[in-house]
Order: sequence, then structure tokens, then C-alpha cells
Amino acid sequence: MSRRFAALAVAVLAAAALPAGTTTKNAPTRSAVTTWSRAAHPLPYTVNPDPSLRNARVPSPNGKYEIACSALPKEQKVSESVSETLDAPACELVGPRQRTPIDLQVGPEALWSPDSDAVAITHSRGGALGTYQVLIYRPEKAGPAEIATAVRKDLAKRFPACIRGGCTGAQQREMRRNSDWVNVAAIRWMDSSDRLLMMAWVPDSSAFGANLGRFNGYVVDARTGRILNRYSETEFKRKFKKYCGDWGL
Repeated sequence: MSRRFAALAVAVLAAAALPAGTTTKNAPTRSAVTTWSRAAHPLPYTVNPDPSLRNARVPSPNGKYEIACSALPKEQKVSESVSETLDAPACELVGPRQRTPIDLQVGPEALWSPDSDAVAITHSRGGALGTYQVLIYRPEKAGPAEIATAVRKDLAKRFPACIRGGCTGAQQREMRRNSDWVNVAAIRWMDSSDRLLMMAWVPDSSAFGANLGRFNGYVVDARTGRILNRYSETEFKRKFKKYCGDWGL
């Protein structure tokens, strides 16, 4: 599983969930757009955005809604007394009665449901190693829903962090208590906007111990996050590899 990170090239390498002293394999060194789902559309990064994506438009399949992106001036401190104004990317889900800001972070991509009732956004809150999350936006709703709690807990139980080294006893206890370190990504809508195929994995870093890179696939209720089906690594590859993007499955 670690070979997928040879295909990832995200500029920011710091991952908030990683313990101190992290070492990585195949760490990316240049800026590029990452893709988890073959059907998804890339959006501009909050950090080191791709200029070609700053005015991206991602319409819904029925053409009634869209994700609209633009570049907005943002003041940034260079030193204690000096600041400069830079263009920062901003994207919104344009719904029937409102415009909802999209959380971009690092490597964001948008996956519209076939019925146009929802769009799944996958992005990293840190860098190429994660932590990745999936947010569900709906044109009729004012904000996103995070639906990966059950998936994270299940993956963390099957592949615990820090097995055979990688972190301190205190870090191991914290990761067993809190599964937010588990990465997740949206792969494919399975049934209109009701069921979503996701992947969950242990970040590919020696800081997470012997289970680094282990993963499972999940079909979840896209409104509640309830797990409907789980797939082993072998099953996931056999059934769903063709829907995955360029991360080296």
C-alpha cells in the first residue's frame, strides 16, 4: 500500500495527527493535484494553490448547482511588522437559496452524486500523509456533514496504531482513545446520494507502527455515516480498483 505515495505530490508535508519524530517513506517533494476517485474533480488548494484551478467550476450532473471557485485577496504576515496581500482560493457550493463555503485545505477534490443531491469533498487537514477527511455538502443544507466517525473507529480497531513501535506509550493510549488519525477518502457514490463508497487507511508513516498503510473499504449511509458493508484490502481491489484515482492501488 505504501507505493501509492509515490503518486502523491502535495506541497505541505506536515500532518497534524502525526506524533513527534515521524519519519516517512516515499515522501512527496513537489506540488500537484492528488486524486482518490477517478470520477472526482480537483479543486484549488488552500496552501500552494494550482493557478489553473483558481477559477474552477464543477457543475452538478443535472446542471442546477455548481461549485464555483475564485481567488480572493488575503493579507498575510511576512514578519512582525510587514505583511503582504496574496490571492487565496475560495470555493462555494451554489445552491437554490444559498452559497455555502467549501473547506479546501490540501488536495481537495469534489465528487458529485449522480442525482446531484450531494457532493463529497475529500481533502487533507495536514499534508500528503493526512489526516484526510470527507465532508458531505448538500445544496439544500447550510453546512457540511462529517460522516466518517464509525469508519475511523472500525479501521482503528482492526489495524491499531503503534503496533511494534513508532510512538510512546502515551501516544499509543491517545490513538486508541481517539481514532481521528485514521485517513478516509470518498471513492464512488453507490446509490444516488444515499450510499457512499469510502476507503479508510492507516497513514503511511513509521510513526504509526507495523500497520502503516493498511486499509479497508466501506459503504456507508451518506447521511448518518452508518457502516453498511466493509471490504478487505483484497476485496476492495477486486471490486473497486477501476473507480480509484492515481494513488497506486
